[in-house]
Amino acid sequence: MEQVTGKNKKIYVIAIVALIIIAGIVITAVWGFNKELKYKQSQSINIYVEQKVEKNKIKDIVNQVLGKNNMVQTVEIYEDMVTIRAEEISEEQKNDIVNKVKEIYEFEQKAEDTNIKPISAVRIRDMYKQYILPFIITEMLVLAYMLVRYYNRDTLKVIVRTVLVPVIAELTLLSIIAITRIPVGRIVPILVILVYIGAILYVVKKEEIERPETEE
Repeated sequence: MEQVTGKNKKIYVIAIVALIIIAGIVITAVWGFNKELKYKQSQSINIYVEQKVEKNKIKDIVNQVLGKNNMVQTVEIYEDMVTIRAEEISEEQKNDIVNKVKEIYEFEQKAEDTNIKPISAVRIRDMYKQYILPFIITEMLVLAYMLVRYYNRDTLKVIVRTVLVPVIAELTLLSIIAITRIPVGRIVPILVILVYIGAILYVVKKEEIERPETEE
């Protein structure tokens, strides 16, 4: 009875994981991932204030006009220019921002002389291409270790577990990110690494549990 229950639990887990991955694939195909603003297609304006600015003051103005989904950065060596970036900036919003900033600082740039510049989106593969080669090398080293460590075991079984378990774990993670619309950006590589380590530890533990007494 316990064996049947354990088997049923495994089936339920596999079914749930499969549904999550399928849902993630569908959502990714239809809507893509929800990327952080710095990686999205967006628009920006530059305001040359001609003096060192207090970023917090500019940020407060931009939040009032555009909402909180925006980026404000000081540029130039003297921090006397600000770049304001959002998914979309209308002419009215641009004018409102420039005029409000002029209420705090005196500078020559006028709202009508300020251009809204389009910024292209960054592709997911370009965001993380620097991690691909190290990840492949790590996977090969782990696989080599597992084959040496468990050389007298079913080689095919060891290979399948070492490769398949981390892949399924990563697909599940990416599917959850797609479903929940968590912004893809700096935190994702950290999550991927943590999940990968967890998956490998699970495989090692599984192999140790099934290790024959003659190996000890």
